[in-house]
Amino acid sequence: MFALSTILNLVAPHRWGVFDSFNDYLFEVTLVVGFALTLVAIAGLHALHSGNGRYGPLGAAGALITFVGYSLIVVVTAVIAMVGDEALHDVRVTGGLAVLVGSVLLGAMILRTQVLPWWCGVLLIVGFPVGGFLDGVVAVGSEAIVFGIVWGLIGHALLSVRGTVAKPVATKSSPVS
Repeated sequence: MFALSTILNLVAPHRWGVFDSFNDYLFEVTLVVGFALTLVAIAGLHALHSGNGRYGPLGAAGALITFVGYSLIVVVTAVIAMVGDEALHDVRVTGGLAVLVGSVLLGAMILRTQVLPWWCGVLLIVGFPVGGFLDGVVAVGSEAIVFGIVWGLIGHALLSVRGTVAKPVATKSSPVS
């Protein structure tokens, strides 16, 4: 969905807060769906790792903060699509900060648990800052491409371990007499 929104923006550039064509609404709807699917992936990451002792409260906090951040972005994007105004800019920035902090924490816990490949954790840690940087420096829409790559690869990793249960890290136990 992020890639589709980028393609739509390349075909007919969208001006934020302006809705004078079908493409403008389609662009916003694809973003909302993309962010909503991201929420599903975050819930999947948490569900997969919650049984692992190394994930712990820091992993749960990272997943929650990331989920709340993307939820704020989904709501703001949906409201902008309906109202057509950038009135909720501060809420979107707050959501972005929550995504940044939560993704770094969640990525670190994914690296620690070693349930998914290491690159999933790295993508979570660097994806959001790299996307924001590229969007500001290279071209508008770069962020959506990075999000598409990050969440597409993480979604693929999640689907590849579908049906498995994260095994808790073995702990040393005293011998039974």
